[in-house]
Amino acid sequence: MILYVSLFSIITSVILAIYNWRINKNALLLAGIFIIFSTYGLTHYFTVYHRDVFWTAIFYGNLSPYWYLPGPLLYVYTRNTITDKSLFSSKRDFLHLLPFLIQAINIAPYVFSSFDYKLETASLILNDINRVRSAGAGFFIPPSISFITRPFLIILYTLACFLLINKYRLAEHKTLEKNKQNKLVYNWLITLSLVTLIVAAGFLLMTIELYNTPVNRLIMESEPTYIISGIAFSLLPTVLIVFFPQVLYGMPLVTSPKKATKITIPLADIDDPLAETAQIIVDYIKSEKPYLYPEFDIEDIAEKLDIPKHHIIYCFTMILQKKFTAYRSMVRVEHAIELLKAGTAETLSIDGIGAQSGFSSRSGFYATFKAETGMTPSQYLENLS
Repeated sequence: MILYVSLFSIITSVILAIYNWRINKNALLLAGIFIIFSTYGLTHYFTVYHRDVFWTAIFYGNLSPYWYLPGPLLYVYTRNTITDKSLFSSKRDFLHLLPFLIQAINIAPYVFSSFDYKLETASLILNDINRVRSAGAGFFIPPSISFITRPFLIILYTLACFLLINKYRLAEHKTLEKNKQNKLVYNWLITLSLVTLIVAAGFLLMTIELYNTPVNRLIMESEPTYIISGIAFSLLPTVLIVFFPQVLYGMPLVTSPKKATKITIPLADIDDPLAETAQIIVDYIKSEKPYLYPEFDIEDIAEKLDIPKHHIIYCFTMILQKKFTAYRSMVRVEHAIELLKAGTAETLSIDGIGAQSGFSSRSGFYATFKAETGMTPSQYLENLS
């Protein structure tokens, strides 16, 4: 079961990263946390249960530097979500990678050793699992120390995340009461940090027992810990993708210096901090008509108005209650209808009207027009006469 939940977690995390990094690059941090925890489960499975020399040689020791990353990634993700920043936004952030770099240097002799040596090490471990206490030793940090510092570091970073979350709650308690998006993301950060803390504490307790308990017995007792952690970190990305994708928009903060003259769009939440930003986007689309160009996309709005892409997507999805592509199709069809009503069809073919409305193909124009109006452009024109 450990194998399947670990693989499922990796697959869903990759999907999470691929489909959301353009919306909010912090999705890469989130996916990284889930994937790294899952590789820990895979290593445990191939080393302990599958007992395959080849796969043990592949997984054992080689990935150990990455197991120092979940804590820093969680901290940076939490801070970025609260402050509406992306990835490593300052040079100081890279200091959080020091444990990873130290372990990478420490384990380098083993990582860059020949595969034959790794196969030999794997054979020794499979013949006597207690050798994990010493096999694959590095320059200056023995495996026994690495085992305990990994979960301990995650716990420290998770506690730091709780401090950030609590600081935000104290400063923004009024916003949390009014803004559904911020409340949802706030609860998500607590859930993610709590799950990580429980899993890391379980691994830490298990590691402490490693010093006084035969590994064979400890392995049998530790299986529930791996299964529970595997299920937790496979369910979290699934829940985000299927049920709460809006969590990936984060807690948007107003960054544009521009002001809307008047809020005329219907609002899902009148207290939403990006209501004015949504109005600015709508005003720009109506006045400049950028949708008349087939290549018009979110990047064009971001560049023209200097608004982050995840803010733009949030405005469409949460405030305008339409995905960007659906909104673009709607305004293009509205423009085509204006041309048809103005009698443009007398001098220009219907295909030409579609092209002037921003559609790149005849089939796309007809399909979108019918989806919006229930009629083809030709049928709509006939009803006008």
